[in-house]
Amino acid sequence: MIVDEIFVDRVAHDLRGELSIMLTGVHYVLRFGRDAAAPPRDMLERVGEAGDRLARLLDEFDDSVWLLDKPKPLLLAPVRLKDLLDDLVARSSKLVTMRGVRPTVEIEGAGEREFTADADMLSRALLYVMDFAMLRASGPSVRVSAHFDGDVPVDLIVDDGLPMPDGIRDRLFEPFVENELASLSPQGRRKVRLGLGLAISRAIFEVHGGSLGIEPPMSSTASGFVFRCVLSR
Repeated sequence: MIVDEIFVDRVAHDLRGELSIMLTGVHYVLRFGRDAAAPPRDMLERVGEAGDRLARLLDEFDDSVWLLDKPKPLLLAPVRLKDLLDDLVARSSKLVTMRGVRPTVEIEGAGEREFTADADMLSRALLYVMDFAMLRASGPSVRVSAHFDGDVPVDLIVDDGLPMPDGIRDRLFEPFVENELASLSPQGRRKVRLGLGLAISRAIFEVHGGSLGIEPPMSSTASGFVFRCVLSR
């Protein structure tokens, strides 16, 4: 059997269809069954929350197509750095509610400057990285900054979580390795990740001619590390 984009799309489509029916029923009962006793309502709310988490996991499974040998074609167009980060913040709204952590965004000049990329794919890739940083955040916010290094657009996302255990740094962008760090986060098992996000992000950046790497913290007193996202070349 060949696992390709069509295989992934069909599996995800069928699973989403069943999930949609389940969530529609749950939301209907919660909306119109106002007289239901507290225990049943609590259980339905838990089922609804689990369905929402499953939808996010399916998004990650859907994007795992980028880990296959033959990547999807890019829809290239001019992109402004400011517009890309505005879209990233908008997409993070559900994560902010879930994580209790907000992104703080800074563009170091040239925000109106354009480069050529698939904006949707770059936003998805950045969101996986930012979600991981939000998951491990020790404070109420995650710092995101962007600039041009010559002609190259670069995004920095600061992860100020616990220090990285020995042996993980060299493997961090392999599938599922990120979960070894996520399990140490303040939110523990509520990670709601398959563990493919960073691998997917790196693949998307690389198909743009960019890269994803990690650097030491910006100060000697800081913990965690900095994700350096080279968006395109």
